[in-house]
Amino acid sequence: MKSYIRYLGLLDNTRNCHYVDFKPGVNIITGRSSTGKSAIIEIFDYCFGNGENTIPDGVITENANLYFVVISIKDTNLILARKQSEKVNYAFYRIDPNLYSIDQLIPEYFSDDYFLQIQTFKEELGRYLGIDISDMEEDVDVKNYVNKYVKKGRPSVRNMVPFMLQHQNLMTNKHSLFYRFDAKEKREKTIDEFKIFCGFVDQNYFLLKQRLNELELQHEKEIRKANHYEEDKKLRVAELEELLNEYGITTGKNLIENVFPQQILNSPQQYLDELNQYSISTNEESDKFKEEYNRLTTEKNQLISEKRSVSLKLEQIKSSIDYVKKYAETIDNIKPVSEAIIDNSQCPFCRQLNGHTNHINKLKDAINWLNSELIKAPSMIDSFAPEKQECEKQIREINDKLKIVNNKINAILKINKQLEENKSLEEQGLKIKLSIENLLEWSLKWKNNILDADIDGLKNQINDIRKTLFSQYNVEGKLKEAETFINNSMNEIGRNLDFEESYQPINLHFNIETFELYHQKSDGKQTYLRSMGSGANWLYSHICLFLGIQQYFCSLTDKCIVPSILFFDQPSQVYFPAAVDIDKESFKPKELKKLKDELPKVDADLQSVTKLFDEIAKFAANTNNEYGIEPQIIISDHADNLNMTIGNFNDFVRRRWRKENEGLIDVSFIDNTD
Repeated sequence: MKSYIRYLGLLDNTRNCHYVDFKPGVNIITGRSSTGKSAIIEIFDYCFGNGENTIPDGVITENANLYFVVISIKDTNLILARKQSEKVNYAFYRIDPNLYSIDQLIPEYFSDDYFLQIQTFKEELGRYLGIDISDMEEDVDVKNYVNKYVKKGRPSVRNMVPFMLQHQNLMTNKHSLFYRFDAKEKREKTIDEFKIFCGFVDQNYFLLKQRLNELELQHEKEIRKANHYEEDKKLRVAELEELLNEYGITTGKNLIENVFPQQILNSPQQYLDELNQYSISTNEESDKFKEEYNRLTTEKNQLISEKRSVSLKLEQIKSSIDYVKKYAETIDNIKPVSEAIIDNSQCPFCRQLNGHTNHINKLKDAINWLNSELIKAPSMIDSFAPEKQECEKQIREINDKLKIVNNKINAILKINKQLEENKSLEEQGLKIKLSIENLLEWSLKWKNNILDADIDGLKNQINDIRKTLFSQYNVEGKLKEAETFINNSMNEIGRNLDFEESYQPINLHFNIETFELYHQKSDGKQTYLRSMGSGANWLYSHICLFLGIQQYFCSLTDKCIVPSILFFDQPSQVYFPAAVDIDKESFKPKELKKLKDELPKVDADLQSVTKLFDEIAKFAANTNNEYGIEPQIIISDHADNLNMTIGNFNDFVRRRWRKENEGLIDVSFIDNTD
């Protein structure tokens, strides 16, 4: 979003205004340490809704009454302010097209009427910048969950800040790229809301995602129900087959002719209608019950025979295993023989020594056999195990079949018993018919439930929403395009910076899904930032990434709602230590190098710093020429009077604080006022 900071500063306790005025493009605040350069970025962060006042304690916090930022945006002025000590839970928010001069910013301008509770302030600021999404939840179940820490809720303007601020302790950090990413929740929210800030999605996108999620859950549920019905139907088919067979045995007639049970359950209503027209009748002359009884008895005998055969085989296997175990236990007591002691034998009668060794080979063979037997025993036991397992399985299967056959035999015998109890065949047939009708009604109910669920219709709705999400939003494709754009931009900038030789040519890659950065070598190996060696590499990686992201934002023009503002705090610190630069006359790089015993490097390092500033200035100009937006880059640094080739260094300087009383707050002015 085309925007820039016009003024940033504070009102002190004596009504005086201390400020810095800025322009689009590169803005440099330079000077010695402890003058308030780094406070600039903290003041912006505080006025932009930070829940904490992180402005460094000292002269500024002791004298400040109110901090303010004036942003030129949407052809008007957006004024944000926070109190130093009072109303810290409130923030000033005002849109004023008539603010023409810094002189208008007096204490009375910041009326209490424009102070909002901090949460309301952030919502209003977000709404003004273009956050028109109130619910970014994609999962309906989570949306309805009461735990506020689980819900995504509305996007926050605070999640824009990591794209705009690079603090001093972050510029050369090898473990972290983005401000606020030390908190996992904030990191995930910022990554998730990137697509919102880039204008890829609107509220309708999330409503579609919620509906898609709802339909997918419903579709999965109905598929599970349908699968359950089909699995249950297999059991019911077997049950129906038994009932039909039992009916035939009982009445001597078939209830339904020449139809498989599967087909009957698949068309339940048709066969219910047929059964409603069917009158129970019996055939007393039928021998079907006797034939079935004989068939089942024969089958039972065959199963018993099979079971006995398998049982005998199993006993033989168990006996073999027991034998091998005993054999193994016996030979375990015999230690393997490695060699035989050969000696001359002596005749017991004449005491003459016998030197013949014709039995040595046989002894050797015996030793080898014994050793092989010792090794074989465990493997022999293992070889019997699969056979034993197979026999046990066969016996279980035969037992299951016997159980079914016995049940069928008992059912036939039960028919006769009920006849003896004066229950007619018609009465018994009617009872079986009712059981069959119950099965058909069960199948009809489930079939209708599945039809009502309209699985195909749900699938069509899901496909329609997916097509809409792709044609109207295509978030995945746009994120991939963003990644490619940022990578190309980073490497174009990085080619002109002094990365270490082992990382040249630089080939940075930014993962848009994880927000991680790595250098990919020619052999394809990925070296992540934390392993990239030196502070200079870390600095340049940060610079390249954030300039690349900023250029991508500018390429989106008004679609992007992130202000085109970027802060770099102390980028030259990797070459010249900022903390010890206390010279009140000028920036003296040689003196700073003496402190680190690096005097021979001063010219090369100064050249690298100059090249960095040149590249930033060139980036701002090129982005403006190509996309019509000149990003505002505010650099707080102690480097000064650099011999830049892209413009004159002094043309970019907005404030130079080097002398005794110079700084964001002019101490001598406060003293004189007192």
